[in-house]
Amino acid sequence: MVPDDVVTYPTHWEADVVLRDGGTAHLRPILASDAEALQAFHVGQSERSTYFRFFAPLERLPDRDLAHFTQVDHQDRVALIAVAGEEGHEKIIAVGRYDRSGPGEAEVAFNVADDHHGRGLGSVLLEHLAAAARERGIRRFNAEVLPNNAAMIGVFREAGYVVRQHLDDGILAVSFDLDPTERSLAVMADREQ
Repeated sequence: MVPDDVVTYPTHWEADVVLRDGGTAHLRPILASDAEALQAFHVGQSERSTYFRFFAPLERLPDRDLAHFTQVDHQDRVALIAVAGEEGHEKIIAVGRYDRSGPGEAEVAFNVADDHHGRGLGSVLLEHLAAAARERGIRRFNAEVLPNNAAMIGVFREAGYVVRQHLDDGILAVSFDLDPTERSLAVMADREQ
């Protein structure tokens, strides 16, 4: 089903995924009409999770940011959400996004609902975002991560890509090429089992 508000909506990016604990979630590109659900997701996050994502306390997403996060072009700015629940009553449980930052590269970021940590949502979102990015000519992801955000650092390391990192003014700068490696292909194959 192609939503009315987006002509270029990439339906082939939608997927039902099995998570580490055997549960399922539906992945799909975000829509402008998801703004209210994204705000509810954000407000439901712990202060720690919000700080890890935005490097600052942020009780609510300002309208400007909410519009930026939900009004994407599915080319240079892509966001995928993981939702759970019945259609029409879906709840966002994770968000992954990238913004093209230069020729062939993009900044990537993730946020997983506190009560869904450890289920593999970050890894699944990374895998699907990497595939979408390669489709759009992006060959490298960059990210800025707080050094004590062990879960996010683990997602990058466990994905099977060759990860480069350095500390820059108290922030861990991470980058990796998106070309599949033997290890990343093995990680994807294991997830399919």
